[in-house]
Amino acid sequence: MKIARKFIPLAFVLPIAAGSMLGTASTAQAYTGKGCDLTTEWCGVFFYNSDFEGSRTAFMKDSVPNLAGYTFLDYGAGQGQAVKNNAASFINGGEANMTVFYNSNYSGPCDSFKPLSAAPRLRNTYNENASLRFGYTSTGCYTWTA
Repeated sequence: MKIARKFIPLAFVLPIAAGSMLGTASTAQAYTGKGCDLTTEWCGVFFYNSDFEGSRTAFMKDSVPNLAGYTFLDYGAGQGQAVKNNAASFINGGEANMTVFYNSNYSGPCDSFKPLSAAPRLRNTYNENASLRFGYTSTGCYTWTA
């Protein structure tokens, strides 16, 4: 079963790369879509439900200090709902470290992700996720590895 877990991120990230589309935000614009582009070094995918189920939204290229204004884009449970404080699972589909934070502006409890790692159920930010920072890990976070 451990071997199958290592391939979970690729099963969700690669097939949906062609379905990317831009989303909107209330503050800064981030590149969003339904999945990760294979050429994007930084890409994190939030899922509405645990175990990578329900609707999803991928964030690419830019950190997001406040997830307010972004919604789950893909079909399934949670489609159209706010990403902020509603994500249950997460995949780091890129080749850089990234961190999901409980509060806006990259503060509070957090879940850090090594490249190509995944959390079937977020530990410190389960349904309490407010910001996403690329290229960053903290020793105070729970760390997910591939």
